Amino acid sequence: MPQPPKLEIFMDGACPFCQAVRARVEPFDTRHRLVFADYNDPAVAARAPFPRERLDQEMHVHAADGSWHVGYAGWIAVLRELPRLAWLGFLLRLWPIRLAGPAAYRWLARHRYRLPGFPPVCEKTAPPPQPIAR
Repeated sequence: MPQPPKLEIFMDGACPFCQAVRARVEPFDTRHRLVFADYNDPAVAARAPFPRERLDQEMHVHAADGSWHVGYAGWIAVLRELPRLAWLGFLLRLWPIRLAGPAAYRWLARHRYRLPGFPPVCEKTAPPPQPIAR
């Protein structure tokens, strides 16, 4: 049987926050559809059509069909691949949630190092990345 398509999630493998998120997501990946790629590796970074600064600011997900899902859309793509959380990915695509979702994502991304239960900012990225220009 052919291997199912996977999502490649570009992450900072040296960042404690990124590691914590990965640790929370992986147990839900029972179909092994997610691949976490550390963009600190030059070969991995070369596969992304985005500069390092942009990769540091938002989640970037590369789908098997070649499409890219960034930020809020990246989380929707990931959640829809997780059997026990696919309902949440579906819900996040519905109006009016999808209207408020990107702004909520950007707020969470800016404040991610202050969220309870997550590690503080990593040494190499201190201070936290600046807000994403839209």
